[in-house]
Amino acid sequence: MSSWSLRYRVAAIAFFVCTATLLAGGVAMHRADQISDRNVLDARLVTLARTVLAFAEHEIEEEGFIEGLSDVVRQTESSLDARYHYKIWSVEGRLLHQSHKARQDGPLQPIAQRGFGEAVVDGEEVRTYTHAAERTGMVIQIAERQRDREAAAGITTGYFLSFLAIPLLLIFVSTWWFVNQALRSVEGYASQLRERHALDLSELKVANPPIELKPMVDSVNGLFARFRSALSSEREFTAIAAHEMRTPLAGLRAHAQLATAVASSPQELSACLRGLMSGIDQASYLLDQLLDLARVDSLAVAGHVAVDVDLHKVFQDVMSELGPVAADGRVTVVTRFDAARLPAVELGLHMLMHNLLDNAIRFTPAGGRIEVGSARIDEAVVLTFDDSGPGIPASQHAAAFQRFNRLGRIDPHGVGLGLSIVQAVALAHHAVVRLRQSSLGGLRVEITFLAPCGNAPENDGKKPTKSPVLTFAERPGAMWK
Repeated sequence: MSSWSLRYRVAAIAFFVCTATLLAGGVAMHRADQISDRNVLDARLVTLARTVLAFAEHEIEEEGFIEGLSDVVRQTESSLDARYHYKIWSVEGRLLHQSHKARQDGPLQPIAQRGFGEAVVDGEEVRTYTHAAERTGMVIQIAERQRDREAAAGITTGYFLSFLAIPLLLIFVSTWWFVNQALRSVEGYASQLRERHALDLSELKVANPPIELKPMVDSVNGLFARFRSALSSEREFTAIAAHEMRTPLAGLRAHAQLATAVASSPQELSACLRGLMSGIDQASYLLDQLLDLARVDSLAVAGHVAVDVDLHKVFQDVMSELGPVAADGRVTVVTRFDAARLPAVELGLHMLMHNLLDNAIRFTPAGGRIEVGSARIDEAVVLTFDDSGPGIPASQHAAAFQRFNRLGRIDPHGVGLGLSIVQAVALAHHAVVRLRQSSLGGLRVEITFLAPCGNAPENDGKKPTKSPVLTFAERPGAMWK
């Protein structure tokens, strides 16, 4: 696409509108002036006709009809301009009087016709007027050359066009100046963006910006604020992640050194290797959590599309990974999905459910119970996770979502990222996460998903059909039933 200039376009629009308005007004005024001039010239033609007829009527009555009209004709040679000529006729249609240059070849218009008319005399167009005397009935026909009438109008037109160029020039100069003044703020913004450092995310500042640009400037400043927040979070995350990685790496190095330098028996070597494997598992778990967090951050911008996800299927996929851990701890996991389907990104929902169940299984004591359910409330779907573990005090609910915050607990497997990932997934789905006290005695996590408009509740608003209760048996290796 070809580039275009806002300055030139705005100036062209303003100049076109002003010029079109000026020309339209000028043409209307000029047309009105032409009509006024025509009326004035017609009025003068009427006055001249009546005046000449009055004088000629008196003279003809005193001297009578003069054959040849030579003496009377000469009397008008110095009294009328060449632009006018006239003829006076009797009631019977005889020519009684005429101007010195008028031809004796008949009337200009039919004598019976009164008022104004148009005619051609000696190849020239003329404007005529016919008038009859009330007392004697004599008829005068007077004519004025059109070119003489138009000459006066042409002078007016010339003056009009000459003076029209002045306001057009003023419009052009003033439009260009005002447009440049109005766009100075845009140039100021561009200059600030062009000259600032790549990491300078401070707000754009220009004195007295136009109202039309304020939403765009506010949006850019808002974007910079989000960039600052994201950059700060990334720096903090990188620093904390690097710090967290030192612990398992240092443990791995220590166990490796013990295995190579200190272990003197197969039993000691085996213990060092078990410690080494535990450190590797912890480091691997941390890397998995970091990878999940990176995936969650990309949910909102990577073009993922929400689909109608089957909660049963996602739960079974998660338990296929966590089932052995739950079986080893003799933890019973029960589900009740009254709202069996949920509009969501399946990857994000899988990570959300995996982290919540992983936390619940790890912190629920042996023989404990976990309940997972869903229900539709008005236009929302609420996904719940209850466990019989120690729970989290209400005073620490806000801190529980902070990255790498373990709330003072000693957990060789946890890294303090589970609830952070859950909250990030919820935000990507415009959902809300709440921590509450569970009826089982431990923690209850509620995630409220707003259902899109048009998704009617299941069973058409009737009493929901209870879904089957799925229980993960307490013995290792049990299957779903």
